[in-house]
This record gives sequence, C-alpha cells and structure tokens, in this order.
Amino acid sequence: MNEVEHMGDVDQAPGVDQPTEADEERVLRELFGSPDADGVYRGEGA
Repeated sequence: MNEVEHMGDVDQAPGVDQPTEADEERVLRELFGSPDADGVYRGEGA
C-alpha cells in the first residue's frame, strides 16, 4: 500500500490549516522568519 491509498484517512476537518495555539504565528516567525508567498515557513531569512 502506498501513501496515495491513505489519502481518505487524512484529517479533512474544516480549519485544519488554522493555528492551534494563539501565538503559533508569532512563534513560527521567530523561529523561521516570514512565510513565503505560499504561506510556508521555510526557515529562510530568520
């Protein structure tokens, strides 16, 4: 079995892309710098 076959098991709850902690965005910015155009914290420029 490969990863594609498990896609139905992935959490698809609404808001799954939202922060789980109130200060999550601040902490991510402190650790990794600003997110890129796609909203991904890549650790470049921290």
